[in-house]
Amino acid sequence: MILPLLPLFFLTLPGATEFLLGILEGLAESTVSIVQVLSGYYSDKVGRRKEFVSIGYGLSFSLKVAFGFVFTWPQFVITRIAERTGKGIRNPPRDVILAESTKPDTVGKAFGFHRAMDTSGAIFGPIIALILVPILATGRLIEDAYRLIFLIAALPAAAAFIVTLFVRDKKKPKKKLKPLLATLISPPPNLKYFILVATIFSLANFSYVFFLLKVRDVTSSNTLPILFYLIFNVVYALNSFVIGGLSDRIGRKPVISIGYLLFVILCTSLVFVSDVIQLVGLFIIYGLVYAFVEVTHRALVSDLAVGELKGTAMGTYHASVGMAKLPSSAIAGFLWVAYGSQYTFYFGAIFSTIALALFLRFKEPKR
Repeated sequence: MILPLLPLFFLTLPGATEFLLGILEGLAESTVSIVQVLSGYYSDKVGRRKEFVSIGYGLSFSLKVAFGFVFTWPQFVITRIAERTGKGIRNPPRDVILAESTKPDTVGKAFGFHRAMDTSGAIFGPIIALILVPILATGRLIEDAYRLIFLIAALPAAAAFIVTLFVRDKKKPKKKLKPLLATLISPPPNLKYFILVATIFSLANFSYVFFLLKVRDVTSSNTLPILFYLIFNVVYALNSFVIGGLSDRIGRKPVISIGYLLFVILCTSLVFVSDVIQLVGLFIIYGLVYAFVEVTHRALVSDLAVGELKGTAMGTYHASVGMAKLPSSAIAGFLWVAYGSQYTFYFGAIFSTIALALFLRFKEPKR
């Protein structure tokens, strides 16, 4: 409900710019990255996952309430980074619970099902926002309407936190692991190479907010970006389960390669887009990119992880791709302000092409 509104709300705050927005999104994702490493490692060490997941969802819920009381861009920065910390705590242990709850030959389906369900929330949320924005904006400033929606969004966030308390976890005995740094620098070579490729692609895949700002600029509308965020998530949700299953059958490498190629096409096309119909087609491609890439990335990391260190492997993967978001979004914001949006998308096209070229050399292990 709130994600498509956050960049629009941020730009209503005094002194806020697209460049600051890019730095903010990069800082938020980098914070998530550091926390994910720690969360994944310590969930391996203590042999429990559920507690980390519950704490992460609980923190995200409480910070969504805080967005309703933000009135300056520095306040927004602090709140956004703190809210993303909850994501960092919960993601690696949650992904391990998913991987350990299914057979090895259906891990792709498991992650596809999770992304489909997760993204279903990102479908109904924007629909609610589309209905509420014009109603709540009547007789009040648009930023105050956004604040009210942030408070309303805290209700389903609270429900999500409560549900995690009933998840069953496969508890394991505490383990003596190598120090965190030694664990991080010694993953299997194949996993290390894949994380490098995924990190380069993450550098190309800057924050979604710039795609929404492109919609705003092309359509001159503050409401249509919400609709396009909805289109993106519908496509993502409808295809995640199918594509996850496809990666189980034909392998992860061809599926991820298609996703990288689609992103190259997407960024190149956004340089020249000029009307709403073209934007619809490109946001369909954007949703497909995430279905091909996000689902299969996680399944491949699970395939490549060694023994009892799945949490650490997931944390390392999430951390590496997340750390790339800081320079990625900062560069995207700088190029947008200094030279124009077309250079932001040229940047994405170039680095995703590099990632695709490197990934074609990756040797996928037999499962």
